Amino acid sequence: MQGDFFLTTWFLEAMRWLYENIGSVFLTILISTLVLRGLTVFSDIKTRKSSIKMQAIQPEVQRLQKKYQNDPQRMNREQQKLMKENGVSMWGSCLPLLITMPLFFCFIAAFRFWGYEMTLRLITEEADAAMELFRSFKFLWVNNIWQPDNGLSAVVQSGASFLATPDLHKLLYLQNNPEIWEKLMDMGIAARAYFVDNDGVMQATYRFLTSESAIAAYDQAVQPFIDLYAGYNNGWFILPVLSGVSQFLASWLMQKNQPKTDNPAASSGKMMLYIFPIMSFVFCLSYNAAFAIYWTLSSMLMLLMNLYMNKKYPIAPVVKEEKKE
Repeated sequence: MQGDFFLTTWFLEAMRWLYENIGSVFLTILISTLVLRGLTVFSDIKTRKSSIKMQAIQPEVQRLQKKYQNDPQRMNREQQKLMKENGVSMWGSCLPLLITMPLFFCFIAAFRFWGYEMTLRLITEEADAAMELFRSFKFLWVNNIWQPDNGLSAVVQSGASFLATPDLHKLLYLQNNPEIWEKLMDMGIAARAYFVDNDGVMQATYRFLTSESAIAAYDQAVQPFIDLYAGYNNGWFILPVLSGVSQFLASWLMQKNQPKTDNPAASSGKMMLYIFPIMSFVFCLSYNAAFAIYWTLSSMLMLLMNLYMNKKYPIAPVVKEEKKE
């Protein structure tokens, strides 16, 4: 859990630094995607080489299965021994998924926190600067990149929803900018309390209010941004669909070139590789478009990588053991 929080924080800080120096959310996401995919390419190559080795020993695996068909435990031991002798990992086909899954959830959290920060900037900056900032959130058909690309989603999150966000007060953006709390208190959206710590020192603590007056103050602050796209929802479901389709194609290409084996780990990996595109669609439909852009780009890069890997490291057809007369 601590490792996931560290990775989420590190990724958020890195993207924020890029954004502050580049000034474009899309370019920040693009660069981040290229860097992260570059870091995982080595594991992809290792996985493909492991698959080739697995395919090479399939005739011997078939012989073991036939020889010990009445002794499953002995057959499993012999298969594991054979794989170890040939440098084949039984989890090789699952390796990309084992790497991708933790990153998937960490990046969801990072983009969600970043979206909350941007919303707070909208309601605490000067009117002209806030409007200029909000206009920069538009991306092609998506009116606000920090809201989902969803035809049912509002352009700006409502006060009732935003202020009820769990642990919103723990955002690093707020911890590093105490003056923001002062602005939020002046608006009637936040409150401050004091407590004495273990060393006897008086400390201040802040929290968001969820009263009707606080919600009304927030809704009033974001109304100019809603008026800018009056009558429009935030998107057209395009990014979630692109993400799910590209993830499915990338998974299909990877599975297509995997050796046919009775290995339980490989069978489990095959099932997850088809479930993951559905997860991608659902999460991109629910979370902000910034994450959907990142994940769609990442899936497309993985698709291109798998096309290249299938050509660079083709797996030969299985040579079945000939029946003896």
